[in-house]
Amino acid sequence: MYDVMEGVRVVEVAEHTFVPAAAMQLADWGADVIKIERTSGGGDPMRSLAIPNLEAGGYNPFFEAGNRGKRSLALDLHQPAGREILYRLVKEADVFTTNLRADARAKLGIEPEDLFAINPRLIYARGTGYGREGPFAAQGGFDNPSTWVRGGLSYLHSRPGEAPPSAATSIGDLTGGITTAGAIAAALFRRERTGKGAVVDNALYAVGTYLNSQIIAMSSMGIQKEPQNIPREDSFSPLVLMYRTKDDRWLNLCLLMPHWWPDFCRHIDREDLIADERFADPKARHANRGALIAELDAVFATRTLAQWVKRLETMEGVWAPCFSPAEVAADPQALVNGFVVPVGPEAAPEYMVGSTPCQFDERPVGALRRGPAYGEHSAEILASLGIAGAELESLREAGVVR
Repeated sequence: MYDVMEGVRVVEVAEHTFVPAAAMQLADWGADVIKIERTSGGGDPMRSLAIPNLEAGGYNPFFEAGNRGKRSLALDLHQPAGREILYRLVKEADVFTTNLRADARAKLGIEPEDLFAINPRLIYARGTGYGREGPFAAQGGFDNPSTWVRGGLSYLHSRPGEAPPSAATSIGDLTGGITTAGAIAAALFRRERTGKGAVVDNALYAVGTYLNSQIIAMSSMGIQKEPQNIPREDSFSPLVLMYRTKDDRWLNLCLLMPHWWPDFCRHIDREDLIADERFADPKARHANRGALIAELDAVFATRTLAQWVKRLETMEGVWAPCFSPAEVAADPQALVNGFVVPVGPEAAPEYMVGSTPCQFDERPVGALRRGPAYGEHSAEILASLGIAGAELESLREAGVVR
């Protein structure tokens, strides 16, 4: 992990992925994150998310995606003794994160005013589905419905007569997590200068509107972008398109700069296209895009994806192979830059994962720690508060801690 958040203590009362991913980002940056989990029901529901094939080597990838590098304390916040322990942790904390609904926060005594009374320098970070105001403020939210669907992204990816698609990954949760972590870092920076705590808010719906901001702006200007089932030969640009290879794989061209055209033609062994008046400039290539797409379809069908990857390595323009997640995990480019990193000892990693974005001091984050077992660090954390021995056993017998 990095050291930029070394010495920062984070207390998390959050479940699922959105807000836990924010605290996980802080853990990757060096913070000590204490995850408070309920003492009943197995803790964070993401530990036992009922999705087929979710287990891999004893690790739930959905739980790991928001909880690497943390410590777990199973604590019953419904009991006064449990809340007292939480308050003692908050008193010494720098950051508190939660995504519980407003009624639950009020019931448990973890609203901002409750915790600022204990620690006025606290950074209180709160995640919601739909924001603090409006008719949906009290409703919960999840990644797919709140970010992807209501945020307009599913609509943009739909095709006439077909059901709008669901997101393939937790795009709202993970994007929401890293943006929340960035906001927490900014609030900590202000606190270092002023001594003033802060409330940080983020919402899954806000993540969706942000990711869709270009198209929302277009719409507000009167330019409506509607889902269309455009024939391939009528695609806007032949040089910004997916092409099928000989082995039935795909690669993507994104040659946005006109001056890349000659170099591209040389790399695909079609220098004759440079002098072809049908494709002489961007306007001509657009006018004759059907013919150019047919030419390029034929070209890319002559080699396998692996052959094209090797051949296009030195090309001036931008392109990408359509990799599977397994190929990404083994991609030398991802590995050498630390975009894919081991969790656990580097010599014998427990699994590989896509690292959280952004790096410090020109080095990758390095090997990371797995997510904590349920209540794994309860005794350790309580010992730091002077709670051990008979007192700890008494709390366990009362169901306050696990």
